[in-house]
Amino acid sequence: MAQFLDLPREIRDMIYAAVLTSERPRPTLGEEQWLFRFRRIFEPQSSHHGEYGCAYSLEDTPGTCGNLLQCSRQVNAEMMEAIGRAKRRELLAVKLDCIAEDESFHYFTWLSVPLVTTTRSIQEGKSRMPNWADRVMERYLTSPHRVLSSGCLAYYRSSTLIHQLWVDVRLAGDRSAKWFRNSSPPDRTSWAICAALKRIFEKGPHFSNMKETDHETTVEELVLNVVPPPNVPQDKFLPEDFPTDGVRDGLVHPQTVARELVDVWNKIWAGDDFKGGFYQMLLERIKRVRICVNSQTWRVRELRLELDRGQAERRRIAARVGW
Repeated sequence: MAQFLDLPREIRDMIYAAVLTSERPRPTLGEEQWLFRFRRIFEPQSSHHGEYGCAYSLEDTPGTCGNLLQCSRQVNAEMMEAIGRAKRRELLAVKLDCIAEDESFHYFTWLSVPLVTTTRSIQEGKSRMPNWADRVMERYLTSPHRVLSSGCLAYYRSSTLIHQLWVDVRLAGDRSAKWFRNSSPPDRTSWAICAALKRIFEKGPHFSNMKETDHETTVEELVLNVVPPPNVPQDKFLPEDFPTDGVRDGLVHPQTVARELVDVWNKIWAGDDFKGGFYQMLLERIKRVRICVNSQTWRVRELRLELDRGQAERRRIAARVGW
């Protein structure tokens, strides 16, 4: 550590910036051992909630810069300054890669997790002892069971806040192959992303984990960035208003996918079908959604603000009718 601190401050700042902005190499569709690097979802019941055809990387989740922050007070102070600069330039996003092949199969890979905010709190547990037993203990032991067991029933609960979760939706393949190997409804990309987010919220960031966790994760801003393949002539794209269930040679237009990613939140809010109700927990965990095309903002949806307004209106109605 002494040798590191002997470096000029400018070089140390460059190292901090490199640590915060470093990313894993983006996977390439069809590369060597491609299918063995993912756990694919092909169970028949997964088609009901839109996860059929999703594939999750088996690689470990990238590490954060937490260890570097704990090296020394000087490194911590300098690193916090670098974090502030990266936040102002929007370079501190947790990045997730999604390859959308033929709008049918979606491969998810973590690229970087530079920094998250994790807090721990003590939750008071509730006793299952019946009230009559509590009164007996209070009479003969001079103290009720709820007092004697209050410390034993308490437990720790942790929560993580992700400042910005950036998902690159990279388009690949051709519309003509959309129905060859997947017979799910046509709006698959939007529901596949919802399925991946729900898996992260319920089972943690490790895609290999199969058990649900008590750890609560929330996202301040979710950025869904639609990325068309490079060096593709404009005449190879389908028209922007081409229906999602249509079949024709050509690559789906990025604006079509962006519109699908916007419309899915209306379906979740409505909750008219099974999928809409199944993913309503996303409305509680995500504060804001920003849809981008080639990193240019296209639409913004304030989910938390809408949720708070809806809950306030529900309370007003309940108070008025006496529920």
